[in-house]
Amino acid sequence: MVKTIEKIGDHIAQKEGYVGLKGTEGVYRYLIDKYSWLPEQVRKLATDDIKILLAGYEEKGMTDWD
Repeated sequence: MVKTIEKIGDHIAQKEGYVGLKGTEGVYRYLIDKYSWLPEQVRKLATDDIKILLAGYEEKGMTDWD
């Protein structure tokens, strides 16, 4: 699942215009922006929680990122 989050993070960073971010950092930035959470809150999230939060990100299902 971590590899999938990395791929989604790359896509998010590119789509959202996050210059210099990719992988997990792109996911973190997206969650910070979307939910107005602090970076330390986002970094403490478990992988399973991140998966749930990203489940509706794209029109594609999560399995399309594997």
